[in-house]
Amino acid sequence: MRTRTPTAHHNVTDGFPPAPLLLHRSENPWGASPKAVEAARAELLRVHRYPDPRHTALIDALAAHYGVTTDSVAVGNGVDEIIMMLALALRDTGRAVVNEATYQGYPKSLDAVGLRVTHVPLDQYRVCPAALKEEMHKEPALVFVCNPHNPTGSVLDADAVKSLCETAYATGSYLVFDEAYAEFADDSFTTALPWAREGGPVSVLRTFSKAYGLASLRVGALIGGPDVVSRMETVQDAMPYHVNRLAQAAACAALADQAFLEQTRVYTDTARTMLCCALDRLGITYLPSQTNFVTLHLPGSALKVTRQLLAEHVHVRDTTDMGMPGWMRISVGTPSDILTLIGRLEGALAC
Repeated sequence: MRTRTPTAHHNVTDGFPPAPLLLHRSENPWGASPKAVEAARAELLRVHRYPDPRHTALIDALAAHYGVTTDSVAVGNGVDEIIMMLALALRDTGRAVVNEATYQGYPKSLDAVGLRVTHVPLDQYRVCPAALKEEMHKEPALVFVCNPHNPTGSVLDADAVKSLCETAYATGSYLVFDEAYAEFADDSFTTALPWAREGGPVSVLRTFSKAYGLASLRVGALIGGPDVVSRMETVQDAMPYHVNRLAQAAACAALADQAFLEQTRVYTDTARTMLCCALDRLGITYLPSQTNFVTLHLPGSALKVTRQLLAEHVHVRDTTDMGMPGWMRISVGTPSDILTLIGRLEGALAC
């Protein structure tokens, strides 16, 4: 099966309404590895059988990929479910810390299980390690840090990651790095995986929904200490068969096809540069990004422009509900997607 190229798809109408341009959920426009698609297709012949409730093959593959033992890996129906399982498993902490202007899955799950949530402001649209450490020193907490950060696209440097991990050990806090966009970042990004491998109070979350292109199949993973994995499995036992058969098979195949992942990285980097150059030409301010999205500043008009683009069948993300009014997050699409977007964005700004 041939892989896709950067000149992927575009709207052939044949008399039908144009297909929407979906640039609001940070999906991978290049799709998934053909090997992952074929693995999922093969499992259709066994849909009358429940999936493996212990996710044995997938956990084995993840453990080998990340260099940990299998008791250091948990999987879930997307990272969202893992966040909820962590909140349930560690709710005896009584308190949680998250950044303001960040992914809303954290506070929603934490609120749902009754944890007290402290929101820490960003500093110049970047995660502020000093403010997070100050909160951890007040009393132990379950702490979520999005790195690369959603929706700003920034990353923490090596000293910041090290300092946060050391603070978790010193204070008795439990620190979770959500690295959903890690595969897109360059060498300025520092993963917390070396700390997560030690089995202490640090975990890392990864997803198959972004760079691996399996958004609809919903597979997320946690790499952390056996203790927290065991506590999560106690919660998970109440929800057997939650990662479906097709998802488990596709994720294993996607993980094995690192060549396709590298192709996605190259395509995304090229397309992100194209998008930023177009924004520069229009004189639009945007935040430097290490992800497959770019967040731009349209003070006083972001919501209006978002609605106008929606009317033009272009879906982008107004970030008001993420704590950043006046900003808009745009997924990095194919070059064809970007040309369409820029043309309609110019029209919306002229209205």
